[in-house]
This record gives sequence, C-alpha cells and structure tokens, in this order.
Amino acid sequence: MCGRGSHAWWIALTAAVIAESLAVGLALDLPGFSTSVVTGPVGNALLAAAISYLLVPLIAWITTAGRGYMPPLAFAIAMMAAGNVFGKTGWANWFPWSIVPSMIGMVGQPVQALPAGSYIVLALTFAAGVTATIAQLRYADNAQ
Repeated sequence: MCGRGSHAWWIALTAAVIAESLAVGLALDLPGFSTSVVTGPVGNALLAAAISYLLVPLIAWITTAGRGYMPPLAFAIAMMAAGNVFGKTGWANWFPWSIVPSMIGMVGQPVQALPAGSYIVLALTFAAGVTATIAQLRYADNAQ
C-alpha cells in the first residue's frame, strides 16, 4: 500500500509546516513567543497530522481503484466540503473528515479532547481503507 517513502514524506511535510510556523512567529517577533507557548500548538499540530494520516489508506484505495489522480482529488474536495457541513451540524465527532477541523477550531471553537467515538471512527476508517486497498491491489485485474 504505502511505502516507506510516503511515511517519510508525511513526516517531512509535518516537520516543514511546524518549522515554517515557528520561523514566521520568530520573524514577526510576536509578543510572548516562548518555548512554553509553542509546545501546546506543536503538540496539536502533531496530533492533527497523525489523525489525518489515518485517513490516507482510504484515499490510497480511491487512487488505485480510480487509476489516477482525479478521483482522489475530487473525493478530497467533496470530503472537505462535507466535513465543513458536518462540523457545523454537531456531527463532527462522527465524520472522519470533520474531526481534525473541529479539533483545531476550523469549524467552531477548538475542542480540548476528542471523544472516544471519534477515535473509533478514525480506526474503522483506517481499517476499511487498508482492507480495501489491499483487496484492490490483490484482486483487481488479476488474470491469475
């Protein structure tokens, strides 16, 4: 499904976003900028990246089943819109693509802690994506 390179890219992109944010904060000479102020948001960014990564296998399945970049791109745009809608209706904890936006405050006040149900939804989404991708790669167009 995903090679080690994709894991490294995910980590590198996460680190780049965090480093850029810290560099901008330092360049702007924001008042009160200190290590203690930074640790909370950095931890939240790492958690958001980890949660987002759990959604990747489903996108991998859509990519392999759709045989290109357009189906996953369309799916990502649709899920971004649906995530925004679900985030405003109170169902954000139960819709995988609303969990990170609700956690970081994109669709309202940021939540302090995710309920256990959100982690279950994410785990089920991850498992479904892994299973579907493996099945797609194993059985689709296999003439054997």
